[in-house]
Amino acid sequence: MALKHLYVFGNEYLESDSFAKEMAEELKEKARITSCTTPDLLLDAEEEEIIILDVIKNVKETTVITDAAQLKINKLVSMHDFDLAYFLELMKQLGMAKKIKIIGIPESGDKKKIVKEIIKYL
Repeated sequence: MALKHLYVFGNEYLESDSFAKEMAEELKEKARITSCTTPDLLLDAEEEEIIILDVIKNVKETTVITDAAQLKINKLVSMHDFDLAYFLELMKQLGMAKKIKIIGIPESGDKKKIVKEIIKYL
């Protein structure tokens, strides 16, 4: 079975936003990893479903978001989340919308447990 493609967002220089990139290191054998510094990399995504791994502020458990509007509704918005939500909405408006799955993880936690949860959602 082919590895799923996982687009990983975060900033390794900010402790509160680097955890997704740390988790990606643990997932290299389970997924094809693309480290994203900007959402425009998603324009080149060839998959029917775009799977994104990102830190979501104020969550305690790994969560899955399948609609970018949930980022706003749940008040999970940091400037980074806003950029991603805005970009996904823009893709939708331009007729470039794809099915999305955002695997949102806390800013820190039990790495082994979180890796298992991420794999479950791939």
